[in-house]
Amino acid sequence: MLQIQGKYIVNENGQKLRLTGIALGGWLMMEGYMLGGGNLPEHAFKEKLTDKKEEFTREFRNRFVTLQDVQTIKKLGFNCVRLPFNYRVLEEAGWGIEYLKKVVEQFTDEKIYVILDLHSAPGAQNQDWHSDSKGIAEFFERGEHRQHFLKLWDQLSKTFKDNQYVAGYDVLNEPVTEKTDILRQAYKDVISVIRQNGDQHIIFLEGNYWAQQVEFMEDLLGKNITFSIHFYEPTLFTFNHLPNLTYPGRIKGVQWNKSYIAKFLKRYAKYNVPIYCGEFGIASRCVHCQKEYDWVRDVLRIFKDYGFHWTYWTYKSVGGMNYPDGLYQLFDETGIIGRETEHPGMDNILLKLKEDPQKVYNVFDTRNFQLNKKLARILCSK
Repeated sequence: MLQIQGKYIVNENGQKLRLTGIALGGWLMMEGYMLGGGNLPEHAFKEKLTDKKEEFTREFRNRFVTLQDVQTIKKLGFNCVRLPFNYRVLEEAGWGIEYLKKVVEQFTDEKIYVILDLHSAPGAQNQDWHSDSKGIAEFFERGEHRQHFLKLWDQLSKTFKDNQYVAGYDVLNEPVTEKTDILRQAYKDVISVIRQNGDQHIIFLEGNYWAQQVEFMEDLLGKNITFSIHFYEPTLFTFNHLPNLTYPGRIKGVQWNKSYIAKFLKRYAKYNVPIYCGEFGIASRCVHCQKEYDWVRDVLRIFKDYGFHWTYWTYKSVGGMNYPDGLYQLFDETGIIGRETEHPGMDNILLKLKEDPQKVYNVFDTRNFQLNKKLARILCSK
């Protein structure tokens, strides 16, 4: 299994290995913008599906990422995937831990490393849609949610502890809280639970405030424990909130360029552990101007200079949205998904499901998505 030696990750032969891959966002933890609409929490969207809930869930999961996608990811040259999942997947009738196990095995059978990412924890670890939140980070308010969290990782650890191609566990995605003492204790407890199972997989601890602040948990670093960060700065540019911005360029009084990004990320490079950037990415702005690709190229060069490991956000999404979109992008002309639909995103899906469910499901197939070749050349050249 992969192990940490100082600032490096090594394989069973002691050879240094750098994890470079892609995240499978929007699949086992649905996010509205990836389907061309607003960011409705997954549970709220599924409530609107009523009698179509089970059918839609099955069709979406079976189509959005398939064995063919696994093989495509391998051909592209990635050696790792980050697998974000909603904790509810583990508890849904007909899915559960065995389903997650089958998903993981599709990748590990191809010798692609998997990082398991608990993207939505019981109670929600931040107030945003991507933790399937109701608008409150109740994870930090109620002890039963944290106990539930520990039971989930006990189950996950017992299931995957002997899989050598599970690179490690990203135990909690993007926590946001003022109660860092509670977060720190939750991390300490989950480390204990995993290790008590005889599980020595790498444990990735994400910083507070969307995986950015790590200083409060420095003392938790130990054998096969390291930090996971996310990097989207400057978000006004990377999220396409202000379309007139360019890179390099001056944004909110700061000259953003490769030198400044290197300075920004240096705060993490000082630690004597391998840093893993679980998320970084950008919204496509203009397929001709390429300024967003300059940002990606510079970030990757800095990651290489610092020895950071990474998974790009994300594999698939509707193209041209705000927030980072996919390596594979959907520009749907059927009127089902995207900006040109009768209604935005998930609202239009609900409408079209009543008219022709099969037509809706077919859209999710990767064959309908276009590879962003410029982005692929940058990511795959490393």
